[in-house]
Amino acid sequence: MRSSAPPPDGPVVGSPPRMTEPRAEIHQTDALPLADRTLERVALLGALVHAALLPISTAGMRIGLGIALAALVLLRVRGRRAWAHGPLDLPVLLLAGAGALSVAVAAATGSPPSDWHKATSWTIVLSPLVLFSTLRLGRTEAEVRRRALLLAGAWAVGSFAPSALAWVQYSCAFDPLHALGLRRDVVLAPAPRGGHGYAAVGFFRWYTALAHNLLPPVCLAAALALHRDVPRRLRWLLALAALAAGAAIVLTVSRAAWVTLVLGVALSVLLAGRGWRWALGIVLAAAIAAAAHPALRARVAAIGEHDAVSDRQLIWRMCGEMVKDRPLTGWGWGNIPARSVPYWERVAPEFPLRAWCHDSFFTAWTEGGPVLAAALVAFWVLLFAAFWRWWRGGGLARAAAAGALAAMTATLLNSLVHDILQSSESALGLFFAVAVAAAIAAPIQRARPSTSR
Repeated sequence: MRSSAPPPDGPVVGSPPRMTEPRAEIHQTDALPLADRTLERVALLGALVHAALLPISTAGMRIGLGIALAALVLLRVRGRRAWAHGPLDLPVLLLAGAGALSVAVAAATGSPPSDWHKATSWTIVLSPLVLFSTLRLGRTEAEVRRRALLLAGAWAVGSFAPSALAWVQYSCAFDPLHALGLRRDVVLAPAPRGGHGYAAVGFFRWYTALAHNLLPPVCLAAALALHRDVPRRLRWLLALAALAAGAAIVLTVSRAAWVTLVLGVALSVLLAGRGWRWALGIVLAAAIAAAAHPALRARVAAIGEHDAVSDRQLIWRMCGEMVKDRPLTGWGWGNIPARSVPYWERVAPEFPLRAWCHDSFFTAWTEGGPVLAAALVAFWVLLFAAFWRWWRGGGLARAAAAGALAAMTATLLNSLVHDILQSSESALGLFFAVAVAAAIAAPIQRARPSTSR
C-alpha cells in the first residue's frame, strides 16, 4: 500500500509550493515584535529628518542622525542585527579609526586637543554607516530602494529652501538666522570681485559650505531623475531640485564649486547613459550661467592671476612649516587652527584666515601624519572601486552608482583646494549621497532561513 505522505524531495502536485527566501524574509518582517517595528520606523524617521534638514541646518542634520543611531543601538540591544555590513565598512572605518588614532598619538606626544568638539569631529565620517544600516532594515530589494528614494525625495524638498534664499541673498544682505534671533552675528559674504551683490550662504556660515553641501546630492538627484524605474513624480521633483540647487551653487560664486558642478552633473548624465548631447547641453547652460553672473565671471577670468592663488600659497607654506616640526605624528585631528597660531605670527601675522590647509590631503598629513593621509587615500580608492563595480551592472543600481561616482569625483576635486572633511556641512552632504546610492546599488545578501532538526 502506497503511503499518502509527500515525497521527501518536494511537495505533492496540487499542494502549496515551498516559500522562497524573499517571501520568508517578508514573513519574518511581519512577525517582528511591535517594539522592533516601532524602532525601525523611528530610525527611518531620523534618516528622513537628516535628509530634509541636510541643506538647511547643521544642528538639524545631526539630530536626525542621532535619532537614527539611537534606534539602531536599541534594536541591537534587543538582539536584532542592526548594522548592515557592506563595502562602505572598510573605507569608513579606516578613515574614522585613523582620525581617532591621530588625536591619541598627538596627545601622547605633546599636542593634546585644544577643542574637544573639533577633536571628535572625525565621528561624522561614520554617518554613511548609520544611514546605510537604516535603509537596509528593509528586507527586500524593493523595500530598501523605496526607502532610499524616499530619503532622496526628502532632500529634494528641503533643498528648495536654501535654493530660494540664495536669490534673495544675491540681491541683498540677508541672514535669516540672525533675523529670527537664532544667530548673534550677521553672516554676510560680499561677492568677490562682483562690485555689488553678495555670495549666497543659505542658512550656513559661509558660501563654500553651502556649495559643497549641495553638490553631491545634486549629482545623485540628476542621475536618478533620468532613470525610468524611479516614479515619475519623484523624477520631476529630483530634476527640479537639482536645477534649483545647481543655480544656488552658481550664486555662491565659488569657482571650484562651479567647475565641479559642471563636471559632476555632466558625469551623472554620461554615466547614467544619456549620451554626449545631454552633457554638452549642461556644459553650455553652466557657461551661460557663469557669464550672466558678474562676480563669478570676474573670478573665473582672474583664475590665473597671482592674487587669486596667493592666499593658498601662504596657507600651504604655513602648513608645510607645521609638517616639518611633526612629520610622523601630526598635530591631531581638528588641532590645526589652535596649533597654527605661533606659525602664523611668524609667517604672516596680518593674515586674517587661520583655519586648515585648504587641501584635504595636506590637512590630513598635518593633523595625522602619513597614517591619516594614507587612510584618506584608501577611503577614496575603496569607494570608487565599489561604485565602479556596481555601475557595471544595470538598472536603477547603475543610475545610483553613476550619481555617486559623479558626486565623489566633484567632491574629490573640491577637496584639493578646500577642507571638505573639516566642515560638517560639506562632509555630510557627500556622505548622504554615498549612503543613499550604496543602499540602492549594493546587492542584498539574503540570509538562508534557519532549519530545525
